[in-house]
Amino acid sequence: MQRVENQQKPICFISDKRLFAMAKAKPAQESLLPQIQQKEKTALSKLQQQFNSKVKKIDKLKADLAERVRVLDEIRARVQQEIHPLVQELVQKRVEYVKMLDQMCGLGFFRKKEKEKLGYLIEDLSYSLIHNFGVEEMKAYFDKYADITFDEEEELADAEAKEMTQSLLKNMLGLDVDLKDLDDFGTLQEKLERQMRAEQEHREAQRATRQKSKAQLAKEAKAKAELQNISKATRRLYTDLVKLLHPDKEQDPAAKAWKEEAMKQVTTAYNQDDFFELLRLQMAFMHEQELHLDRIPEEQLKYYVKLLNDQIRDLQEEHSSYFYGPDARLFYKFGGTPKQMDAKFLRAKKEIQAEMKQLQYDITDFKDPKFLREYLKDLKF
Repeated sequence: MQRVENQQKPICFISDKRLFAMAKAKPAQESLLPQIQQKEKTALSKLQQQFNSKVKKIDKLKADLAERVRVLDEIRARVQQEIHPLVQELVQKRVEYVKMLDQMCGLGFFRKKEKEKLGYLIEDLSYSLIHNFGVEEMKAYFDKYADITFDEEEELADAEAKEMTQSLLKNMLGLDVDLKDLDDFGTLQEKLERQMRAEQEHREAQRATRQKSKAQLAKEAKAKAELQNISKATRRLYTDLVKLLHPDKEQDPAAKAWKEEAMKQVTTAYNQDDFFELLRLQMAFMHEQELHLDRIPEEQLKYYVKLLNDQIRDLQEEHSSYFYGPDARLFYKFGGTPKQMDAKFLRAKKEIQAEMKQLQYDITDFKDPKFLREYLKDLKF
């Protein structure tokens, strides 16, 4: 039976205290990342302009994401405080409604067709209360009127979902998995990774047997040179940061502790050969680096721009996830300006209160079998 729908990695790794201490020594920067400053009578190169443009875009994306996170945190807190208690009341009122319908269904007043409708209604409402709100006591009411028990229906639904997943993995990814593997995510993930590695190795082996063209060889040589240049840039960045942050010559205890912590991050990034992370750390200490940003060689600046483009893409994907991910519906329902949020929360609370009020009317009125009979006439399943 078809169920009735119910109505219902920051750039800067410096702590706040340390930022405050730094702010006293240096003026606050408008940008989270450093920009190349134009000197008198010297125009910025096209590449330097691109660098600054990417920095501005990253700052804007990060600011938007930070605001979205703040709004979502506020929404979750208000939902917990304002909506959740009302939903709990509504759930209890629905439970009371189901129990009333069950009592009325036992009366000899109703005809067979009317009792069938009541049974369908009780089954549907019970399923929703169990499935959506975890009201276990409703299982007895569902089992009383449904063709199979709730647990049996869940087992069937689970089996169908597994078969669909198996089919999707086969048709879309060409991966064969047993249904039993779907019960253990760790085993499934390991098996999928093993199959994908095997396919990747097979493809690479096929490519290796083909004769490479001059263009392919040139492309591979260029990629290898880029990796070597990035490795050199990593060492150069690491050396600059070590000179800047080495704590041994620091006299101030607080500054020394801060530099020791910063050096841990720099060393970790270097050991992982993470050029992008070192770049991020360098930018985090921009108050010391701005003096020579404009002297970065063009080749190194190209890699900076490339990495900034990668970060922009990652931030854009993260931004999109708020529109299509698990929080999208929550943000759409309650997000907006403070005034819009207040209006949306007020409307949501009024809708819940209106449903509770209607349920109470129905609970009272439907205790008269004649009123319930009239309601059942228009009820369609």
